[in-house]
Amino acid sequence: MPADYPKPQRQHPVAEQTRRRREGRHPSAFAAAGHSRARPGDRHCRGQNQNSDAKIMEQRILIIEDEERMRRLLELVLVEQGYLVSTAADGLEGMALWQEARPDLVLTDLKMPKADGLEVLDFRNRRYQQVPLVLLTAYGTIQSAVAAMKQGAFDYLAKPVDHEQLLTVVAKALASHDKQQVISNDRRVRSEEMIGSSPAMNKVRHNIVLIANSRISVLLTGESGTGKELAARAIHANSDRREGPFTRVNCAAIPRDLLESELFGHRRGSFTGAISDREGAFVLADGGTLFLDEIGDLPLDLQPKLLHAVEEKSVTPVGAAKTTKVDVKIIAATNHDLDRMVQRGLFRNDLYHRLNSFHLPLPPLRLRGDDLLELIESFLELFCREQGKGRMRLSPEALLLFRRYSWPGNVRELRNVLERTVLICGRSTITPEMLPEKIKSFSIPQQEEAVASTMDLPSQEKQLILSALDQCAWNKSESAKKLGITRNTLRYRIKKYDLGRSK
Repeated sequence: MPADYPKPQRQHPVAEQTRRRREGRHPSAFAAAGHSRARPGDRHCRGQNQNSDAKIMEQRILIIEDEERMRRLLELVLVEQGYLVSTAADGLEGMALWQEARPDLVLTDLKMPKADGLEVLDFRNRRYQQVPLVLLTAYGTIQSAVAAMKQGAFDYLAKPVDHEQLLTVVAKALASHDKQQVISNDRRVRSEEMIGSSPAMNKVRHNIVLIANSRISVLLTGESGTGKELAARAIHANSDRREGPFTRVNCAAIPRDLLESELFGHRRGSFTGAISDREGAFVLADGGTLFLDEIGDLPLDLQPKLLHAVEEKSVTPVGAAKTTKVDVKIIAATNHDLDRMVQRGLFRNDLYHRLNSFHLPLPPLRLRGDDLLELIESFLELFCREQGKGRMRLSPEALLLFRRYSWPGNVRELRNVLERTVLICGRSTITPEMLPEKIKSFSIPQQEEAVASTMDLPSQEKQLILSALDQCAWNKSESAKKLGITRNTLRYRIKKYDLGRSK
């Protein structure tokens, strides 16, 4: 929780009960026989309606409203329907309460002191984008509410709020949240699977599950395009922090004079251009995961401050006198050799070991064997669907080129090539002339090309392996490198196809 957010003040239960007895019966239009009134005074109130659907009973709503009578009215109507309700009297209190309440929906007034509804919306957009937000607005501010919908608000309700309309909008907003959760879970499953069944990827998946719920820092290493960010997101999605934020900072893409502020935040007036307070990535990731991409490019003079933040779990914004405690899981990634950088004095040894509590290397595509075929199939299906085209496949000749190519850009390069190829392809079969020149330059011998179109995939693979072995004088290491597979995979294929050197 940011340090400058006030702690929410709870009303004393006895005082609340006395006040509500003075007011008499609650004004809910939905009070009915058999419906128990919510216990007053609780910050979190749940309806006691025995007929309420179990799903509703699990849904949480945060009401942020400075007008006390309106706040209570909304609370009573929603509690009576079985929702778990939290309330806050202004925007700052609501933002401070958000992480504790973990709402599925937020109802916030537009005009409030301290922090208004637009500031709450901005807070939601930066940290909790999947949570729908509905604005409460007086007649004179409806245009502002409509404008806020363009910034991400789900809907607005004009005051005085009609109870039936309130429940209708709430139900629709919560349904949209459920749908987003399903989409999020689908993405999480895909991240968990991380396409490919090679031994190398099986080990990666195993380690992701192993470290997901640990509190130790993780260092992801691998060539550019091997999927380090995907692995980081999979770790987050499999962890008990999955409902918290995932915040990424690319240390190589941000200028030095802005990177400190990006990581740790700043206070207004701390430097030229600092016209307002700004939260840094550590605070934005509080309760979730902070992904430090390209950590090898972090300037040496910022490394001590990062080390302190990781060790002490606290940050000091630029220009601030006080520190802010944070709870984040650190995942760092690099394509540099940090060991060598430490030896050359370009990276701090203590920071390296602090980040490298668990090392998870990502294998290059050329060492993943038949994962290439699975990735090709998956990407073709994805891009054909996105571009509204029918199913496509690679011709045998094109497939041979894909298998020969070394893919220095790894999965990212493969993805980009296939996305471009699907775009320009006007038929169901992708042929070599549609491929980039760098891939076509791996020429197919004329005799091999003549028979390729009549061979099935196993026959193509057998012919390709024999060709590589002959060209490398049956040196298995060189042949495997040329084919883009491991030596063990090559040995398995030789045995599978009963291949032998020609006499």
